[in-house]
Amino acid sequence: MTVMPRKSLATSTQAPLLLGATLLLFIVIAGALFLNLMRLRDSFSWVQHTNDVLLAISGIQRAVLEAETNERGYLLTGIDSYSDAYGRAREALASRLDSLRALVGDNREHVARVDELRLFVDMRTAQLGRVIELGPERMHEALDILEQARTDRLTERVETSLTALTRVEQALLTERMHKHDRESLAAALITACLLILAVASAAIAAFLLEHQRATARQQEADQRLQSLQAELMRVARLSTMGEMSSALAHELNQPLGAITNYVQGSRRLVEASSHPDKAKISAALDKAAQQTLRAGAVIQRLRDFVGRGETDKTVESLRAIAEDALALASVVTRDRPVDIALALDPASDRVLVDKVQVQQVFLNLIRNAFEAMRDEPERRLRIGSRAAAAGMVEVVVADTGPGLDAQIAERMFQPFATTKPDGMGIGLSISQTIIQAHGGSISASTPAEGGTVFSFTLPSAGVGAYEPRPAPAD
Repeated sequence: MTVMPRKSLATSTQAPLLLGATLLLFIVIAGALFLNLMRLRDSFSWVQHTNDVLLAISGIQRAVLEAETNERGYLLTGIDSYSDAYGRAREALASRLDSLRALVGDNREHVARVDELRLFVDMRTAQLGRVIELGPERMHEALDILEQARTDRLTERVETSLTALTRVEQALLTERMHKHDRESLAAALITACLLILAVASAAIAAFLLEHQRATARQQEADQRLQSLQAELMRVARLSTMGEMSSALAHELNQPLGAITNYVQGSRRLVEASSHPDKAKISAALDKAAQQTLRAGAVIQRLRDFVGRGETDKTVESLRAIAEDALALASVVTRDRPVDIALALDPASDRVLVDKVQVQQVFLNLIRNAFEAMRDEPERRLRIGSRAAAAGMVEVVVADTGPGLDAQIAERMFQPFATTKPDGMGIGLSISQTIIQAHGGSISASTPAEGGTVFSFTLPSAGVGAYEPRPAPAD
C-alpha cells in the first residue's frame, strides 16, 4: 500500500484553503473597486450639480439684464419688438428661477436665498412691466417709476443676491473639486494596490496549482515505480517457481514411471494368480496406472508450458473435461456430500483447448468450492456454460460457501495470495495463466444471495452435441 508523505498531504490539504482565500480576495477587490467607482461617480455628480447651479445663476443674470435693456429700448423708441423681447425675457426669468430652486432644493439656506431673490426679481419685473405698459406716450409717469426704482435699489439687491449665490456656489465648487481630486487620487492608489494584490494572488494561486500538479505527477511516478518494482518481484517469483516446477517435473517423471511399471507388473501377477477378487484388484490397478499416467502427462505439460509458454490445443468435450475433474475432486467429499448440478449447454460443448490444463483449472475451482463449503449446512455446486461473444464459451462454477474474503478479493489471482493456513496461493494464479494462454479471461464475484461465482471463457470449436458416456466409478 502506498503511503502519501506527510509533507505532500499537508500541501494537498492547504492548497484548497489558499485557493479559496484567493477567490475571496478577488471578491473583496471587486467590491472595493465598485465602491470606489461609486464614490467617484457621486463626487463627479456633485461637481456637475454645482456647475449646473452656476449656469442657472448666470442665466438669471442674463435674463434680468435682457429685461431691463428691452424695457429701456421700448421706452425710448416705442418699437414693439422691444416689448416682445421683454415678455420673452420675463418668462425665461421665471422658468430659470424655478430651475434654480429645484437645483438647490437639498440645501435650505440656498432655498431661502433663492426665495429672497425671487421676491426682488418679482418686484423689479413688476416695475419694468409697469413702464412697458405706460410706454413713450406717458413718459413722465414712466420716468417717475424709474426714479422710484433707483430709490428702492431693487436692481442692486438682485445683483447682490445673485453675487452671493455665485460666491457660495463657487466656494462649493472649489471644495468639491478638491474633494473629487483627493478621492480620484485615493481611488487610483487603492486601485493600483488592489491590482498589485490581485496579480500577486493570481501568481500565488498559479504557483499552488502548479505545485499541486507537480506533486500529483511525482506521486503518480512514485506509484508507477512501486508498481513496476512489485511486478518485477512477482516476475522473479514466477520465474523461480517455473524453474522449481521444471526441476520437480524432471525429478518426478522417473518415480512416476517406476510406479507405472510396478502397477503393471502387479497386474500381471494378479492375473496369473487364483485370487477370488482378482478382477476387482485388476480394475483398481488399471485405474491406478491411468492416474499415474495422467500425473505424468500433467507434469509433462507443465514442463512444456513453463519452458515454451505454449499449449497443445485439441477439440475436446467440455462436459467430459468437467466430469473427469469432478471424479478426481469428489474423493474429498465422501464424508460431507455435495449436491452437484451440471448445466452445460450441449450446443457449446466442443472447445479448442489443452485438455489436461483446462481439466486442472476445473479441478482447482471445484476443490476450492468443496473446501469453502465444508462447514456449511447447505452444500451445492453448480457448473454451467453458455455461448459468449467473439466465438467463446463462458463457464460458470458457483458454490454456496461463505463468499470471497474482502481482504484478498482484489489480489486473489496473484501468486502466493491465499487465506488457507496450508495453502501455497498458486492455484488461482496458475488457473488464470492457463485461461489467458487460451485467449480467455477469468473473474470471481459474490452474488447477493451468497456464495462465490467463478466464470471463465474458452475458445469454442463450433457446434457439436455431446454424446453421454458412463459415469466414472467412485
